Amino acid sequence: MTVEDAVAAVGATFGALPTRSAAPERPASALNVAFPAPVSEPVRLTHTGQAGQALGYVAWPTTDSIGDRRDARIASLMAEVLQLRVTDELRENQGVAYSPRAGASSSTVFPDYGYAFIQIETPPEALDGFFETADQIAAGLRDAPVDEDELNRARLSVVESIRRARNTNPYWLNALDGFHDDPTKIEAVRNILTELESITPEEIQQAAQAYLQPDRAWRATVTAEAAAE
Repeated sequence: MTVEDAVAAVGATFGALPTRSAAPERPASALNVAFPAPVSEPVRLTHTGQAGQALGYVAWPTTDSIGDRRDARIASLMAEVLQLRVTDELRENQGVAYSPRAGASSSTVFPDYGYAFIQIETPPEALDGFFETADQIAAGLRDAPVDEDELNRARLSVVESIRRARNTNPYWLNALDGFHDDPTKIEAVRNILTELESITPEEIQQAAQAYLQPDRAWRATVTAEAAAE
């Protein structure tokens, strides 16, 4: 099959569908989604499992992925550096968790909505130390630019993941979704690798200074009901 064959096939099928009516307008209030207010003490939740199992979670508000996505991609790469550091500290140095997690998410729907997080599954007695460590790691990113070697380690993981995903149909089904409504998505797919490769240590530090502030953090713990009682 040639490209011309594919274009002709689409034109005779999907391209021949009748024009749809305009999408209904959403009230402006439908897009009013806000990150939770910061808390001085972690929100305490419970589970019904074993008393020795607990979860600690801390998140900070970041930005959206609407229109220009560079800031969101900087936040995402910042989270990859967080992942390297929480793995080194919480697993390798402290041994309090086998798979600590860090990550970031940026909304393509809700303006200004996104977050970065660190999460750990650990015995409950390690939770206080986890929050102290998370604050220290965040402060380290705010206080000094990440070195090139660490940034490239974080970047390589993301870039190689995208390159592998581009060989799969699910990647393109997701990436192409909404092109007809938002043409900026086309350029976002085209430039993602070059943009990720251009992000500098200074931009990572600036993102950490903007987002990873302790007075903006939302924290939670999940411990066993039996332990709470």
